[in-house]
Parts: sequence; C-alpha cells; structure tokens
Amino acid sequence: MKNPMDELISPMTKNRLDVQPLNKNDLILMEKIRQQKAALLSQRLDIPEDSLIRPKVLNSWLRSYQYGMDHNLYNYGPVLDKLAFRELVHQKELLLKAADPYICQLEAMLSDAIILLSDEEGTMLRVIEGNDALRQQNERFNLVHGSIWNESTVGTCAHCISLVEGTPMQICGPEHYFEKYEEISCSSAPIFDFNYNLAGSLSIVTSSFSKQSTQSLGLVVSVAWAIQNQFQLALYHELVNHTLQVTDEALLTLNKNGIITNANRVAQQILLPEAHIIGTPIEHVLGEQPLIKSLLSSGRPIRDAEMRIERLNQRLLISSALPLNDHSGNNFGYVIKLKKITRKKTTQAHRSEQETRFSFQAIKGRSPKLLKAVEMARKFATLEANILLQGESGTGKEMFAQAIHDLSRPEGPFVAVNCAAIPSTLIESELFGYEGGTFTGANRQGRAGKLELANGGTLFLDEIGDMPLELQPVLLRVLEERKIMRLGGSRYIPVNFRLITATNKDLRELVEKGQFRQDLYYRLKVLQIDIPPLRERGNDIIELARYFISKIARQQQISEPVLSDPAVLCLLHYHWPGNVRQLENAMLYAVNICEDGVIRPRDLPEEITAGINLSLPAGEKTPLLGRADSNLSMKEIERIMIEQTLEQTNQNISEAAALLGMSRSTLYRKIKEYQLVKS
Repeated sequence: MKNPMDELISPMTKNRLDVQPLNKNDLILMEKIRQQKAALLSQRLDIPEDSLIRPKVLNSWLRSYQYGMDHNLYNYGPVLDKLAFRELVHQKELLLKAADPYICQLEAMLSDAIILLSDEEGTMLRVIEGNDALRQQNERFNLVHGSIWNESTVGTCAHCISLVEGTPMQICGPEHYFEKYEEISCSSAPIFDFNYNLAGSLSIVTSSFSKQSTQSLGLVVSVAWAIQNQFQLALYHELVNHTLQVTDEALLTLNKNGIITNANRVAQQILLPEAHIIGTPIEHVLGEQPLIKSLLSSGRPIRDAEMRIERLNQRLLISSALPLNDHSGNNFGYVIKLKKITRKKTTQAHRSEQETRFSFQAIKGRSPKLLKAVEMARKFATLEANILLQGESGTGKEMFAQAIHDLSRPEGPFVAVNCAAIPSTLIESELFGYEGGTFTGANRQGRAGKLELANGGTLFLDEIGDMPLELQPVLLRVLEERKIMRLGGSRYIPVNFRLITATNKDLRELVEKGQFRQDLYYRLKVLQIDIPPLRERGNDIIELARYFISKIARQQQISEPVLSDPAVLCLLHYHWPGNVRQLENAMLYAVNICEDGVIRPRDLPEEITAGINLSLPAGEKTPLLGRADSNLSMKEIERIMIEQTLEQTNQNISEAAALLGMSRSTLYRKIKEYQLVKS
C-alpha cells in the first residue's frame, strides 16, 4: 500500500535522518529532476511513468508556468509598503500572538534555519533569519516582512504548495520552480481557523537540502498544529465576546460559583451602567433572588421568569438561564438572558409612528460588504451622533435605520419621513406641525409635526437630498438648538431625537452645485454607512430570493416553489438596478406565474432574462448554459459562475472574488477544485 507521506516528503530526504553531505546518488537525483523539469516546461512533454516528480510538485510547476514565469529568470516577490504591512499585522494580531511563542522556541532550536510565518495569501508576517550566513543568503531572495510569496509571484516552493493544497509539504533543491532556489530546501505546514478556512502557514528553510530530513517536516507540522490550536482558541474567545457585545439582548455569563465572568453592553446598561460588574457575585448585582439560587444549586434551566430588582426599582424577565457544560458533561458556568420589562403607554393616534418592523436579525445576507455595513451600524447605534445612510434605491436603508433604532432607542417612537414623497409646499408643516387656524383647512386643534412626534426616539429622514433648499437652514437650527416652533406658534417646544438620514444621491456633489447646504451636509454625515447594491453582494442574491419565495408562499398559503438551476443563473447574472426591492417584486411575480412548483427562467420578469439566450440547441454555448432545462447541481452552477466571472474580469482574482462574494483564498481553492487553471 502506498504511503501518503511519500507525496509530502522530497525524494531527496528519504531515509535521511541526520545532516549528511551530498553523495553521488544525491547529485544524480538532482540532475534527473532538473532535466525532467526543463523538458516539461520547455517542450511540454509528458512525464514518464517512472518519474521522480511528485504529482503536487508537477501541478505546481504547471501553474507557475501558466502564470507566465520563466524558471531560468528569477522573479522577486512584491513587498507591501510599510502602511499596508502595519494594517495587515493589525488584522492578523490573533494569529501572531498565537504563533510568536512557538516561533521563539523554534528559533532557539534551529540556529541554521530560516523560520517563516505567512498569512493565507502568502504574505510574510514573520521572517526569522537565524544567523549572519543565512541573512546574507536571504538577501538574494529578498525574503522580508511584507513580501508576498505565492505561486503567482515566486513559483513552486513548499510554502506555496502548502497554501494551495492545504497540506504539509517538503520541497528540496531543483524541485523548486526557479533555478535560484536549488541551493535551499523547505518544509511547510498550513494553519487553519476553527471553521477550517486557511489562515496561514509555517515554514522552515535551510540553506542546503542536505540539512533537511524527514524529521524536519514532522517538526514543522507539530509546531503548526500547536499554533493552530492556540489560534483557534483565541478566535473562539473573540467570537464569544463579540457575540455577547453585538446581540440586542442583555447577556450575562457566570461561573459555577455565581461570579459574573462576562456581561455585554446591554446588560451593563440595565444592571449597573456606572460600574464594572465583571468579577462581582451575581447577588451583589441582582440582590437575593430565589430563582438564581435555584439555578446555582440545581443546575436546572430557567425560562421566561420574572424577578424584581429592588435596588433598581424595576422588573426583569429571565428569558433563559442555561447551564454550560464541557464535553464530559461537567458544569462550568451559566449563561443568562435578561430583558427589561417596560409598560409603554402608546396612544392610538401615534402608534403608527412608534412601531418598527426590523432589527439587525432581519437583515439577510453574508457578503463581506453587507456584513461590514451591519457591523458599522451596530457600533454607531451605541453613539448619539447623526448617521447618514448612503445607498441606491431599494438597498434597505430604512431597514438599517429601524435596526439602529431598535438597538439604541427601542422604547421611543420611530418616525420616518420621505422628503421626496411630500410636496415642497407641505413638507414644512409635516416636519414642524402647526397651530390651529394657521391656514385654511388646518385642524382646529393644531397638529404635532414629525420632529415633535419623534421626541425621545428616532427621526428618519429618507431621501434627504430632496429636501427643499429653503428648509435646510431651519433643520440645521433645530439640530443645533434642539427645539422647534410649530407653524403659527409662539413658543418653542424642546425635542430630543436621534437623527438618521438616508440618500441615494451624492450629497457632496449637490453641495458643489449649490443644491445642498455645506454646513448641513457636515452636520448629517458625522457617521456614514455605505449600504452595498445588490449586484455587489454575490450569493446574497439567491439567499434573499429564497427568503422572499418562502415569505410570499406563507402569506398566500401555498406550497413553496423552488428555483431551478437556470433561474438561479439568471438571477446571478442580472445587474438589479432596483436592488432588494426589485428582487422581492420579481419573486412575487415568479411565485404567482410558475407551474409545477418550479420557478424557471420563463417565469421571471422579462427584464431579468432579456439578452440571455435560453433556447439554443443542445451543445451550443450560451452566456449561461447550453440548454434552458439543464439539470445542474449547485456545484456545477458554482463552477460556471466562477469560470464566467474569471473571464469577465480577465482572470483578476481580487476583482472576481469581490463579485462572487468570497475571499481570495476561497476562490483559489475553488479554482483548484473545479480545475479552472488554464492549460
């Protein structure tokens, strides 16, 4: 049976357990490998069955060749500038903290080796050169902090193969793509996060492959595994802490003795806003609570139970209190979810102004740009500064505004005003209200304006770019003085509201054209959130489409239809000028048109399928598929999408990854998986 380690260990280190000088057989082996590489790359000959070249090395040579590199002419890897490198180090802080203690140990053990730590793209985060001789030799390669070493920049080496294949690897002498590396050898192992996404690699480089042995690969694998464990643990703790902080509910964690070990921002605000409660016994914060005593003594969960906090003169709802157990079932603590019980008095007249429908949990999608916008919105919700939402029509700006309100001022009213939908002659009375008898047709008792109704809550001014120029200084004065006067009134009314504005226009451009006041512009854009258009959200399109289909089917009490593979491709290729709103309307149309419980391209609105030939004869290639009724798997759909996006971007990996809504490292793995590397 073939040993799988044979594909990882260079044939030039087989059975080499000690540092040995090169012998005649070593030199013959080197020359054979060198000749086979030259023959393959220059004449494109098939490798003989008795070849010494391992499949992973061979494939790496071919990829390096396809990147347009000449193995006789050395390419220096590009180097990040100092600012970009500092930013990268900041991003990789957890990996570096996990790795540095182990790298120090390796440095003490291996004075005659270079130790390398890279990120998932091959950028060097740590370069430990060992001694002066190695430092001088390394100058030939320009292997420094921030240098980018991957197959597209420096060709075949153990580090590059390890990143592409996701496996340990050892490369010696002429197995490298460039002749310049024939005097060195390298053993490398990948490092993964807890979702088993590639995070980086650890490598040991020596100046001569005679110094490498089978033990070198084992050493680097062991240390990389130890780094990976520490890194995954750090990521887990960060995830837990982040989850606690971003959730909209109050969360506490206790150890088994009832000491508070963590409390998120919401819990702090409810329980003890002016003090640090971490490390405090729970009874010091909540008082003597029989429910909590029962939890600590019995370990039995609690759900939906009220308790009164005498110190705070308020009631809290324990939504859930659950024990935390390790893999052996031993209790090591508890997690408690709390809610503040409020008694809101809401008049029927103003109820519509107060109710919101969306929280952050309602925002669907996992694309990097959307997640960044959501993260910023969560952070900004904790601040009192004005927020400007920038995005095209239909991207969900009001949903974001409601979610921010739900997190920051949930007990107050949410008042939305569309500045473009109200006639310019009426917008002032809508915003400021009026006293009785101010003008013909006015309510005799007068009417409160939107600014007044928003007191204690959130005012959302949508399409702020359409606000009449003459009204803008009045709004500016309100924001400065925090008081208003109704039309026809004689007294000022104090107001306190959170202002969120939104626009699909370039306010800066409007300022330059004299169509928007500069002072108001800077007052509004204290905190800006850019909401991405649907076309830049990759696979979010399909997730949202299926969500809308399910929602519509429930509303109409019908069976939920499924999207056919060709329909999926149509949705992914369309540019969606109307964004999420247009997608929801398209799914409403499709659900009511489709037959047999399947949504096909013919069931979609005409503008989505316009220009896409879905009826060519079998075997003729269309922009999407060869046939309209192709029964493709999701993997086949993904392969087609990646292939066409690469063609669309002229093989630009960064641009293609952004359009597809995935990271570059994930795209590289998909390209390899689907064998999309051009021959």
